Amino acid sequence: MLFRVLGPVEIDGTDAVSYIRADKPRALLALLLVKANSWVGVGEIVDTVWSGRTPPVSAERNIGTYIWQLRRTLPPLGVDGQRIESRSKAYRIRVEAGELDSDRMQTLLTAGGDALAAGDAPTALRHLETAQSLWRGTPYEGLVTDQHQPEVTRLTELRWSVRERLADALIGTSRFADAVALCKSLTTEDPLRETNWARLVVAYRDAGRRADALAAYQKARAALVDVLGTEPGQELRKLQQELLTDVPEPPKEPKEPTGPDAYVRTVLEAAGALDGEHAAAARHWFTTRHVEFTSAVRKLLAEKDVANAWLLTSALHQFVETGGDVPDWAPLVSEVAAAARAGKDWYGELITRNILGSALTRSGRLTAARAEFTAALGIASVHDDRDAEGTVLVNLAMAEASGGARQQAAEYFRRALRLLPEGPIAAEARHALAELGEPEDPARATVAS
Repeated sequence: MLFRVLGPVEIDGTDAVSYIRADKPRALLALLLVKANSWVGVGEIVDTVWSGRTPPVSAERNIGTYIWQLRRTLPPLGVDGQRIESRSKAYRIRVEAGELDSDRMQTLLTAGGDALAAGDAPTALRHLETAQSLWRGTPYEGLVTDQHQPEVTRLTELRWSVRERLADALIGTSRFADAVALCKSLTTEDPLRETNWARLVVAYRDAGRRADALAAYQKARAALVDVLGTEPGQELRKLQQELLTDVPEPPKEPKEPTGPDAYVRTVLEAAGALDGEHAAAARHWFTTRHVEFTSAVRKLLAEKDVANAWLLTSALHQFVETGGDVPDWAPLVSEVAAAARAGKDWYGELITRNILGSALTRSGRLTAARAEFTAALGIASVHDDRDAEGTVLVNLAMAEASGGARQQAAEYFRRALRLLPEGPIAAEARHALAELGEPEDPARATVAS
């Protein structure tokens, strides 16, 4: 059971997402959720439900009717089955730990921050991408009055924290293109937050895009000087000095790694450069060494190092997506997926099954590709990873489109857009829908007033 308040107020039950269509019951549910597990007086309810309007004489009786409607909609809770309790002139909704998407976002942010502090960027990335996927728009969609606006502000700031730490995790896992896109969005929305300009500079720098990093610093300085009349702070100035004094080295062969972790890190860094300033050099590096990758993955599997095996596979996937070749690619990915399943590494299995689906699509084996994407969707759904579910749906839609199933592809794209946060993958889905000549028309199960 999940109450979604990070956007339009919705009830996510076991079978479907329900949207309270009628304005007044929806406003009532929003108010009760703002003060979950606390008693809310009828007077405050009336003021909220009829905000800015004169309530009718029958207002309190109408509130009782709306409570009855909501009780019929909400799944039961506890021994008595009552989600909404009542006493004289007051009501409260019972919400258990983890049943509010806002609480889940906070928990995931904390877990992501802890993982970053421990130097575990891949784990942090999983937590923070899941947290980001919970956001669907303005919290409570304007259904609370000015009195309750502080809660909306608090949740908006919570989202800022999630996105900022997500940028750190993207940089830490060498996903520089995604990090740059996110940081540019953050600096556009609030050009006076210096920390996000610093993140953008670091993302460009680590991607080997020194000129872009220096240009980002200049944009940050211009914004701060024009609006605040102040120079950038110490962190940004230090980054600029490092960029000006460090002479960039030409791309060269990485040093031979001394262990599996170092080897995987080397390949991840090379994969991160495939869409950067040194893309040509990175592709050449992959091409000249591609024969060794198959044996490297199988060696990791033989040593039961499943985590490094699927991380290496995900890096190689980026090379394959740019037209590269890895010997026995699809069978290799299948082996890694099976090992992740055997090792109960659900995220590794999800990633590799999605990669395998893409590989099978590329070779025209659409039935087998559908099976892998379906398995990946099941894993993402069980673990409530909406972002991963949306990504897999986009790939499944691409597979259906390649097979001529236009309507089915459009439906998968629409489902993906209901799950994905704004970003490159969502933009890709919208573009593909337009290419199919299909409108974006998300469907929702509704509850009659």
